[in-house]
Amino acid sequence: MSKFNTDEIAQNVEDTLDAVARSLREASDRTHDLSEEASEALSNAAEDVVRVAEKLRKQAVDATRDVARQATHEIKEHPIASLAAALTAVAALVSMIAASRSSKNNPE
Repeated sequence: MSKFNTDEIAQNVEDTLDAVARSLREASDRTHDLSEEASEALSNAAEDVVRVAEKLRKQAVDATRDVARQATHEIKEHPIASLAAALTAVAALVSMIAASRSSKNNPE
C-alpha cells in the first residue's frame, strides 16, 4: 500500500474518531440533564460508531483490493523474482518450524 493511501486512511480514521469522541463527550455532558436528551446523544454517538466501523470496513476492503492488484502486477512483471521470494519465505517458515520443534525436544 502506498504511503499516500496509508496517510489518507489514517487521516480519515482520525477525523471520524474525532467525530465519535465529540458525540460521546456530548452524551456524557448531557447525562446530568434530562434523560431523553442523554438518550438521544448516546443514540447519536452509537450511530457515529456504526458509521466509523462501516467507513473503516470499506477502506480496508479498498486497500486490500489495491494491494492485491499491485501484487498481481508485480508477479506478472517479475515472475522469477516473485518465485524466489516465495521460496525464500517458505524456507524461512520451514526453518522456524524446525527450530521450534528442536527447542521443544531439547529443553535446556
